[in-house]
Amino acid sequence: MAGERIAIVDDSEIVLAMASTALESAGYTVRTAARWEELDRVIVEFSPGLIIMDINMPEILGDDALAFFKEARQLDDVPILLFSDIDVQELEQRARAAGADGFVSKSWSMERLLEEVGKHLTRPV
Repeated sequence: MAGERIAIVDDSEIVLAMASTALESAGYTVRTAARWEELDRVIVEFSPGLIIMDINMPEILGDDALAFFKEARQLDDVPILLFSDIDVQELEQRARAAGADGFVSKSWSMERLLEEVGKHLTRPV
């Protein structure tokens, strides 16, 4: 649903710029973070309705960080999508194992990114 708040964490400024531009063009309000500490602040200050979380980040893997953020910030009602350029089958397996709500491959088009985000923001609560 357009107007929803989305947070993206990724250590690549290029990926952050491309994804946030696509999402903002679709009417979403986006905040980005290049480090886990920044994501924590964004969650507290911005209250996103969806989080897109890179798997391969410095310090900790996204699939490991997901459980921390769900519990520490009480995000059970906030969909979290894992985001990566790894093989799609591996990404799907890791997302499922980590308890993510879904996943987005960086190899997909921006239209596919928007489609996946839309699916998770329009689901019934």
